[in-house]
Amino acid sequence: MDWLTYFQQNSTGRANIPWQDGIVVEPHLHKPLIRSLQRFQVGEQGDGVHLKRGAAATGDPSYSATISLFIAEEQEHARLLARVIQGMGGSLLKRHWSDTCFVFVRRMLRLKLELMVLLVVELIAKRYYRALYEGTSDTVLRAVFAQIVHDEEGHVAFHCDYLHGALSTLPASVRFMVLMSWQLFFNTVCLVVMYDHRSVLRATGVSPLAFWCDCGQIFNEAAQHIFNRAPVLDNIHTK
Repeated sequence: MDWLTYFQQNSTGRANIPWQDGIVVEPHLHKPLIRSLQRFQVGEQGDGVHLKRGAAATGDPSYSATISLFIAEEQEHARLLARVIQGMGGSLLKRHWSDTCFVFVRRMLRLKLELMVLLVVELIAKRYYRALYEGTSDTVLRAVFAQIVHDEEGHVAFHCDYLHGALSTLPASVRFMVLMSWQLFFNTVCLVVMYDHRSVLRATGVSPLAFWCDCGQIFNEAAQHIFNRAPVLDNIHTK
């Protein structure tokens, strides 16, 4: 798939969000949603300097340009979430311990491992934003979350595509150990997210077991793509 073209087209085909309608969120969802989005918003607003440097080191200008567009899309998510939070009367966080930990870990790693750490968050975000989309009837929120879910589908497929090629030359035994370590890391992060965002998941009607199982399925699909080249790109399309 031509990922550079995909991201270029996706940047011009953004959803029409009816901000003029205002945000009227369900009372039981109001406080948990603000608290939860504040944490995700912090993680979306990074400048991506370390990731850009790693992409440039590959010597592939097309991949480097695509990474820049991916980072811009993440920053657009931060802008959307900031507007949602403020539209609900909330304030923005300057930092959060979870984001600080992820940034620290990612900056210690080379590109392939940094992408695998980043991909863990993207995989969980797919289920998280779908829960928010399905858990509210507000038109502004649903439009924002639908756009982010669409973007996350592309992000996951893009990183899986690159990692498949990058890891395919490793011996089978090494790839197996990488997969097992990655799954352990994913499970740990998933449990942390479930606990830290338990209030909003409960408010949207998603049980811990359902969230855990759904995230596990999303992980398995990504692992199949990376390590076995299973076709998981069917839902990705250009606008």
